[in-house]
Amino acid sequence: MPFVTCQFVNPGEDLVQSVVDSLLTAAKEEGFTIKDKDVIEVTESLLARAQGNYVTIDEIVTDLQAKFGTDENVIVFPILSRNQFSMILQAITQAFTKVHLLLSYPADEVGNALIDIDLMDEAGINPYTDVLTEEDYHRIFGAEVKHPFTGLITSKCTKNWE
Repeated sequence: MPFVTCQFVNPGEDLVQSVVDSLLTAAKEEGFTIKDKDVIEVTESLLARAQGNYVTIDEIVTDLQAKFGTDENVIVFPILSRNQFSMILQAITQAFTKVHLLLSYPADEVGNALIDIDLMDEAGINPYTDVLTEEDYHRIFGAEVKHPFTGLITSKCTKNWE
């Protein structure tokens, strides 16, 4: 069975009907047949949205400040591949004045290179023995470096990440 993207679901909406409608529309438009014993999968994020089971960044900021009661915090090896991490990181940087971010190196938790391995080789850096501070990173690679996997520009860390 092909991959079918469901329409956007609003809190309180009938998720079952929304999934059925999307599936029937896709089957008609794409020319596939739904058969007995086909498996239909719904992501937890779609279910959470239909249930209204999510929080805002401001709610996360308030919760972090209440739980930690400090202006400085450390994040150790976050799971960067989760699509929600960028929003959580935004809340973290709003909740604390200073954040120390320790990343897996030279690749993230699923093996995606954090720094282009060819650039590291050209700079004479051994990713398995050399440790880079933020200052080292910017001195060697410049103020802005394009991530080889995501295409995002990494730049000097500031309180207001965008």
